[in-house]
Amino acid sequence: MIKLQGGLGNQMFQYAFGLSVAKKMNAQLYLDLSFYNQNHGLTPRSYALEVFGGQTKIAERKIVDSFFRPGLLQRVLKKAGLDRHTLYREKTMRFDKSVFDITPPVYFEGFWQSEQYFNSIENEIRSAFAFKKPLNTQSQKIAGEIAQQQHPVSIHVRRGDYVTSASTNELHGICSIAYYQKAIALIKQKVTNPTFYFFSDDAEWVAKNLIATDDNAVLVQHNEGDDSWQDMALMSKCRHHIIANSSFSWWAAWLNPGSEKMVIAPANWFAAKVSNLDTLDLIPKNWIQLPND
Repeated sequence: MIKLQGGLGNQMFQYAFGLSVAKKMNAQLYLDLSFYNQNHGLTPRSYALEVFGGQTKIAERKIVDSFFRPGLLQRVLKKAGLDRHTLYREKTMRFDKSVFDITPPVYFEGFWQSEQYFNSIENEIRSAFAFKKPLNTQSQKIAGEIAQQQHPVSIHVRRGDYVTSASTNELHGICSIAYYQKAIALIKQKVTNPTFYFFSDDAEWVAKNLIATDDNAVLVQHNEGDDSWQDMALMSKCRHHIIANSSFSWWAAWLNPGSEKMVIAPANWFAAKVSNLDTLDLIPKNWIQLPND
């Protein structure tokens, strides 16, 4: 069983991890959605994987309780060493291969942000994360334009709660203007006639600070609320990517199957310097990392 938490990008990491571990264990994957019914003081989120239309099994309360509030019989069996329910919490952000050796039933809690957890079933993950919901009319138009470009480049600028929430800003920080300028300059060095597609939750800031008058640029700003996932779908259709320190744009870049894609990512994923936030295994080896301070 996997605890889902966070927004779409985080849920995708957790689900991909769960699929891989469940396959290795030859076990059924269940999703615990209780996080979305709790008052935890974090940015409000909701279950978002339905945009992929897959068949997921949502854990009933009694199954979740078997790990946290076992009944009398289960407690007796556990005391006798006969109950093997395991609660496993992620210790750091580094890839932990020992998770594949745990005997089910097991409840996993964490973020599991490394493709090393699921690269052995890459094709299955890509199939699971194929968008099933149709794009709205405006997104369909932009998707058509992207398909006509020689070198469409997605640029994701994450602000929102990274700016407005003091605690979130302290943990994550934001990618600097200099980071985006250096990334755009690098793309221009490597790519002929790029077209830049900007995606952000703060379009006004992007228009004022990042879009140069001499750039072939498009600011995508129509997808909000329940349509936000469409930005990920559109970004994934681009040929190259400049991502933010965001799992949302990480997945947009990863979902692009192109073997010649350029992906530029911020070298510092978190502003906070904490030992358990070591992101060495987060960024794929063939992606380019640039300083973002």
